[in-house]
Amino acid sequence: MADEKKQYTFRCTVCGYEVTVDTPELPEDFVCPVCGVGPDMFELVED
Repeated sequence: MADEKKQYTFRCTVCGYEVTVDTPELPEDFVCPVCGVGPDMFELVED
């Protein structure tokens, strides 16, 4: 699995929803599907 991409998990600081993406930042237009806040309300979850 040499071509495995790094994954980044972000957690919503409002509701706790977690999303995993393959970029170190969420897209600017990302919206939490649970509570509706934007990417500025998410924090990176360290492994």
